[in-house]
Amino acid sequence: MAILERNGALRGTAGTVVFRNFRGMTVVQGLPRKNKKQTLASKASAGEFGLASSAAACIRSALKPVFRHLHDGGMVNRFNSAVYRSILGSRTAPRGARDLHDGDPGCLEGFEFNADSPLSQALKIKPSVTLTEGGRIRVRMEVWDSVTGLKVPEKIKEMTDRYRLRFLVTAFNFRQEYYEYVSVKDLSVIKWKALESQDFEMEGVIPEGCMVMVTASLECLTINETDRSTELANTPSFSPAAILAVFQSAEALPLGQPREAIQEACRHHPNLAGYTGNWWLKKVAEQREKLETASQAHRQKASASGPPGNNARGKRAKTADETEENAEASFVIGRRFSF
Repeated sequence: MAILERNGALRGTAGTVVFRNFRGMTVVQGLPRKNKKQTLASKASAGEFGLASSAAACIRSALKPVFRHLHDGGMVNRFNSAVYRSILGSRTAPRGARDLHDGDPGCLEGFEFNADSPLSQALKIKPSVTLTEGGRIRVRMEVWDSVTGLKVPEKIKEMTDRYRLRFLVTAFNFRQEYYEYVSVKDLSVIKWKALESQDFEMEGVIPEGCMVMVTASLECLTINETDRSTELANTPSFSPAAILAVFQSAEALPLGQPREAIQEACRHHPNLAGYTGNWWLKKVAEQREKLETASQAHRQKASASGPPGNNARGKRAKTADETEENAEASFVIGRRFSF
């Protein structure tokens, strides 16, 4: 109830609004609405984006040696969206029971860490990356012309004519919360020299149950005249780096790995610090189990009360056909009936 005070100001509640005094002024606000209880489906939808963001943050942390913080301003949001689209593209598991291991790897392939200097434009010769039957990463490149092989800004050309093309293979296991650098391969590139065709397999053994990312980065090298050491000349405006290929494991571990197994895996590998996907999936599984238990109890209670069609006194209710027959037997012209 709102009260009209002597000074003419209103105070209190009237209908769906609240009158109150604030610094000598009468302020009108709407009544706060009660938050509707979220369904399991809405919780799963909201939580899955959080899972994707958590996974994306762990991947970016592991791949810092690839882009070295020299990325464009929108990279974080672009990568979060790419990981989320990958999980949404899963064809093997429903929402609330899937992670990046179930995702579509095509949504991540070709991702550029620096949209201002895409690797696809800096390299005129596109590397071909495949996974062999023996579980090795194979990289092939055609002959690199000394003139048209690279596209480098003039400022970079003035600083150096030496470059390094680095391939990195990284394995991720989100269900045991660790990652591993499997193999690295460097190709030295000199601007005025042609590069022979390349066909090699990356060394290292890919751990079982992991998804694999193959990245490439173009590093501009200069020589420090003081100690003749090699230094990077990459800048935020020119630092090409991208994900070339992503391969899913055919034998991924099931969801809900025991905490002991996760801790044991992290003793031998760097852990995915801050990853909350497994915790969220566990909560969703517990909520789904509670709903299924409640639904089953409801069905048992309904079946115990008797077969459908009986009324409260146990008498069988009339069917629609019987009601229609009675109506036809005693119809009245001009009388209106309700359904």
